Amino acid sequence: MVPRPSYPQLAGAERVLAEAPLGDETAVLTDRRLVVGGAGGERSFALGQIAMVRAHFERSRRDIVRGGVLLAVAVILFLVAGPGRTFLLNMGTSLEPTARQEQTVEGGGLASAVRLVQRGLDAVAAVVGALPLLAVLLLIVGGVRIAFGVIGRTVVTICAGVGEFELARRGRRPELEEFAREVGQRLPAPRPG
Repeated sequence: MVPRPSYPQLAGAERVLAEAPLGDETAVLTDRRLVVGGAGGERSFALGQIAMVRAHFERSRRDIVRGGVLLAVAVILFLVAGPGRTFLLNMGTSLEPTARQEQTVEGGGLASAVRLVQRGLDAVAAVVGALPLLAVLLLIVGGVRIAFGVIGRTVVTICAGVGEFELARRGRRPELEEFAREVGQRLPAPRPG
């Protein structure tokens, strides 16, 4: 079951002029104020406090680039994993005659060191053998980042008081842009200075 967005608390005399669902929040324009309510609480702006409202659609180049980098790293991991693992296993195997020869020598102290190096190479080869799993994970994450960057988001920026507040939804949302226009039309006219 999809959770229903939280609806802000309104005074009995307030009249709702427009509203916009924002995931788990809802933005409501009344005849007196703009209220954004959600699970995390409410933010309220009297219409007289709002200096400017602006809406725009943006694609995230940053997400697209980061996703591309993750895809490139995944391809490199795929290319390196097989040959790297084979190289390390061959190195460990090539040390076997040396270990046997050192074992026949009195004391055999170097044989244990060679065996230790062999085990280390085998452990590193096992880690390198797991790189394709990491590469698959990077492919998925990189693909998702690119998709989110291409899908973009619609952002409504509200300048009120001394700060800015953003309402954003993934994708192009004409209803959110229309909501911003409605808020802008309801703002009081600036007083001549």
